[in-house]
Amino acid sequence: MPTSDVGLKNDKTRPGVSPYLSYTNDVRFVSIISPQIKPLYTSYQKDLSNSLWEPLNTFWAECYESCKFSSQRRAKLQMESRRKFQEKILIPCRIRQSEELARVNVQQTQRKAREAHVGRRWHTLKRFLYGSKGAWAKL
Repeated sequence: MPTSDVGLKNDKTRPGVSPYLSYTNDVRFVSIISPQIKPLYTSYQKDLSNSLWEPLNTFWAECYESCKFSSQRRAKLQMESRRKFQEKILIPCRIRQSEELARVNVQQTQRKAREAHVGRRWHTLKRFLYGSKGAWAKL
């Protein structure tokens, strides 16, 4: 039997255990992993942690700074846009609105004065025509 197939056969003594688990728990597999693979893995992890964290920290710091800068720029542009909108639209609109309200109030006052004048003239004319000496008096 070849040595590579030793751990891959089904373990009849422990049912339900996969062949891979029984192979990785084998003494021969552990004796290969410990001296050869584990040092490579630890050196890889050390190199990765030494070389990767600083660029990652720099990257995220730059991302944070650019996000903060863009949000400040957006807030500044928004305030400037609001100010321009108020200068060009809201303030003239409010001025025109107050002028229009004043014009409407003057018109209503004039109409009420005209109606009151017409009412007084009508009552005077009515007294003249229907009075005791008027042309339409009831005899």
